[in-house]
Amino acid sequence: MKLDDVMDSLEDNEALLMDPQDQFNPCIVGTGYLFHHGPVAVYDIGKVIAVFVAEGMTEEEAQEHFEFNVIGGWVGDGTPIFVHLFASCQKD
Repeated sequence: MKLDDVMDSLEDNEALLMDPQDQFNPCIVGTGYLFHHGPVAVYDIGKVIAVFVAEGMTEEEAQEHFEFNVIGGWVGDGTPIFVHLFASCQKD
């Protein structure tokens, strides 16, 4: 699925996105579903923190900002999901 298709699906279902979207849309890695709601945006935590660092925060400031202001911000059923992505466990 292409990012444009993911974005259309999220928009059609009134999923909430991080703002400003043009900075954080590249951090979206897919969609997620809960028993009672979906789809919602799924963001890569590492990419989100990298955006904060690129804006001038230190790694520690970015992590603290993320934990307090992003993860700490429930805004309803369309609230995004944030994940840590792990490297594949496949053997070469």
